[in-house]
Amino acid sequence: MRTTIPQHCPSERRRVLSTKPPILEVRQITKSYPGVTALKDATLTLRPGEIRALLGENGAGKSTMIKIIGGLQAPTSGELHVNGAPVVFSGSLDSQNAGISVVSQEFRLVPQMTVAENIFLGHELTRGGLISRREQTERARELLDQLGLDISPGRRIDSLTVADQQLVEITRALSRDFQVLIMDEPTAALNEAEVQKLLAMVEKLRDRGAAILYVSHRLPEVLRLASTATVLRDGQVVADISMEGVQEPELVELMLGKALEAESRDSHERGWNPDDAAVLEVTDLRTAGISQPISFGVRPGQILGVAGLVGSGRAELLKAIFGAQRVQSGAVRVGDARVDTSSPAGAIGSGIFMLGEDRKAEGILPHLSVLENTVISEPQRGLFDPRRWVIGRREERKTFGELKEGLRIRVDRPERLIGALSGGNQQKVLFGRAVLTQCRVLLLNEPTRGVDVGAKAEIYQLIRKLAADGVAIVVSSSEAAELAAVSDDCLVLYAGAHLDTLPPELVTEDNIVAASLGQRITHSASLGAASTSEEVAN
Repeated sequence: MRTTIPQHCPSERRRVLSTKPPILEVRQITKSYPGVTALKDATLTLRPGEIRALLGENGAGKSTMIKIIGGLQAPTSGELHVNGAPVVFSGSLDSQNAGISVVSQEFRLVPQMTVAENIFLGHELTRGGLISRREQTERARELLDQLGLDISPGRRIDSLTVADQQLVEITRALSRDFQVLIMDEPTAALNEAEVQKLLAMVEKLRDRGAAILYVSHRLPEVLRLASTATVLRDGQVVADISMEGVQEPELVELMLGKALEAESRDSHERGWNPDDAAVLEVTDLRTAGISQPISFGVRPGQILGVAGLVGSGRAELLKAIFGAQRVQSGAVRVGDARVDTSSPAGAIGSGIFMLGEDRKAEGILPHLSVLENTVISEPQRGLFDPRRWVIGRREERKTFGELKEGLRIRVDRPERLIGALSGGNQQKVLFGRAVLTQCRVLLLNEPTRGVDVGAKAEIYQLIRKLAADGVAIVVSSSEAAELAAVSDDCLVLYAGAHLDTLPPELVTEDNIVAASLGQRITHSASLGAASTSEEVAN
């Protein structure tokens, strides 16, 4: 039977609770590793036509539960039931054969293969016992068209943006016949238009009877989609609720075990001096994705936001400054010295460090421990210092212990492989790595992607602390609310060009969204109010 991706139509059934027998039951599941219990007596029920949110902080046990349901890990104790019968999965194929399809937060795509080959990997379309590449390409095109995606089935995965890879991962999950769909942070890399299209598709799948387990740190999505929610905290289910009438603060309190303190812009006054010389100076820079030369400066202690839709050139700009993408023309300076942008090594040597948007591909070293991933960036000692040639484990552990406490990294021991940590804790480790570089300029591309609300607030505090210590920071983000929360000024890119730079008094979520859509933001000095002018012509 062929799965057809549904087209959107409005639905009024979101809050109607399903009364059908469960398709999937998680019964008293416990998962223990040496020194840590990731899940303890966890339960969950999923019925046809139900969207259940699975919520919790990073490290709460959500990923472990998804891996068990998806057949990637076996529980220490407890049972899974599908359609009322107990099942034991020895691998992901068993889970798929039981009608469970998973959209993973961490991409499981093969970079060297095409889009079509990845979509049908593991369930290839064949004729006469041979893979039919033509049929796979045609079917992949149908699926992509139904999602409204302008992605060629013949393109290699390693040529796609992170957002397009996310969309291929989703298409891959939907290409299978399923009764249960598990979606783990499916919108983390998508722009707003793509998000809305995906949410509409999820609602239509629910209306057709699919059972959907939806994991997201973006609570507005949860409030729109879910009729029920299971909340995990420290590996245990602390709430199993109907979403009728539930508001965002209630979900946050359930996840964190406490209310999240609101922070106004006035509560973190800017500590940078506009009269100081810029520590980072970008002059007439052009690179792939930037159609017109761009110039700006960032002073010590200043946080410059960079806003723009996918395709605006945000990610390309930061990569070019860091030497990870070829600079076609222009110059980058730190202080009075010109930066060698031919490679990241030149940028790091000049005091620039960057955290990329894809922590799996650009950040973590999965086969190394949490300790090694953190201290690997620590500056080397002098050539004639004997300690340069001897690994000081005691000193490294002390350094890591301080960072672990300061960043609230949740790990039982520093020798644990970083791949065992949740996405949010991996991101905190990367921030620790940045701190140890003692950089003068820090470039952050999507710094809180896939991070829960509690960890997000902690990362914002860390960004401000680094700025207070004099680091010049550039934050590129697809989330307008994030930029409004942390930025002093906000540079806005539109179609590869510098559209505007919003001063602190105009850095609001609404203004950032409007400017990202091509609206010029004007300011009336007499009224102190912002307004939008006509849209920029394409």
